[in-house]
Amino acid sequence: MTERERVARQSNELQAQEEPIARHRSGGLPTTWQAMRKSWQAYALLMPIFILLIIFNYYPPILGLLRAFYRWRPGVEASFVGLQHFNVYFTSPETPRELLNMFKLLLFFLFTGSVVPFVMAELIFRIRSNDAKELYRLFLIIPMLVPLIVVILLWKQIYDPNLGLINGILEALKIEALSRNWLGDTASALYAIMFMGFPWVSGVGTLIYLGGLGQISVSIFDACEVDGCTGIRRTLQIDLPLVLGQVRLMTILAVIAGITSFQTILVLTDGGPGFATMVPGLTMFHKAFRTQQFGYAAAIGMLLFILTLAATLVVNRAVHPAVEETGR
Repeated sequence: MTERERVARQSNELQAQEEPIARHRSGGLPTTWQAMRKSWQAYALLMPIFILLIIFNYYPPILGLLRAFYRWRPGVEASFVGLQHFNVYFTSPETPRELLNMFKLLLFFLFTGSVVPFVMAELIFRIRSNDAKELYRLFLIIPMLVPLIVVILLWKQIYDPNLGLINGILEALKIEALSRNWLGDTASALYAIMFMGFPWVSGVGTLIYLGGLGQISVSIFDACEVDGCTGIRRTLQIDLPLVLGQVRLMTILAVIAGITSFQTILVLTDGGPGFATMVPGLTMFHKAFRTQQFGYAAAIGMLLFILTLAATLVVNRAVHPAVEETGR
């Protein structure tokens, strides 16, 4: 290619790039507002859905966040108190224990919500028989049909100090010294709640990881076998980097659960014995529905919202899926 031909080619490419911009400036391409006006019938049909979303999905939480700065009870006019609720919560003697319990639960949920399902998905994915894979998927789905409250009440019976399964097994093994009131002892109550659901195989999490592993090209696995990259090495160097999108999703869900969830504690111990299993979410529930301090409960809810949002942003920045890295 001569110098003249090369210059002419570059000029044509530059002109082709400038044509869409020129058309847009001259009115050739419609703006966003013009496109919306052109499709106003579709937006009119969607308007009822948007209105219902605003009323029932966005307005209540936004109002709840605003009420964090008010002293508010049902039937009583709200009065502005500024940061008083936050000051009361952070100066409360029970707050450090609540935050410590929440941090322990957060670490536990990160392990059971991100690591355990990935290990289970890897074990199922390595099975060569497709029929066996489908059977294991079925076994994962069946426990999801049982309501969570049934599972919690079942474990409450397992922990019963008199007729519970755990103490019964310890007595049968002649090690009654280890028996205790698992949910009534301050030293074991929180860890007993964590142990609930052992071995913590999440059906949803495992299926999400299996979906990610199933999207990996077979040629990649064939190349790994040729290069001798098998077993744990393949899991760490090939499988895990290629399912980082699923890892990020499960980590965010685990963070949300670890910071905000309190339903299991409410049913099993209600924060007891004493304040041994109390977490901020349960305090929020108590203040709102037992002492009618809705403004104070809204302040705790805002703190949990800020913590959850900050942790989510950290996870998004820390975990970058391979597809996003390639796009950059």
